[in-house]
Amino acid sequence: MAITSAINDLVASIYELFASVVGGIYSAIHAIFAAVFGLFSGFVNLFADIFKGAFDVVGGLVKFLVSNIVIVAIIALGGYAFVRYQNAQGRPAVPQKKVQ
Repeated sequence: MAITSAINDLVASIYELFASVVGGIYSAIHAIFAAVFGLFSGFVNLFADIFKGAFDVVGGLVKFLVSNIVIVAIIALGGYAFVRYQNAQGRPAVPQKKVQ
């Protein structure tokens, strides 16, 4: 009976060794695939966040301009009137650069 239990234990040990090696290989391959998938997923999320941020900035700028359209229009009309007045007086709106 001791020989049969010894053979049984040997077979069980070989099976456990084989199962452990296969499980280790599976874990390594799974970790590599998970890392690659996580990397690509991270890149996609990065670009999505960049574009979302850019659209948020542009949307905020447009919202600011729309909410302050009267002030922006008055400033633009003032600049236009100044340039027209300077040209009507015979002076350029921007003076010539002094060259030595």
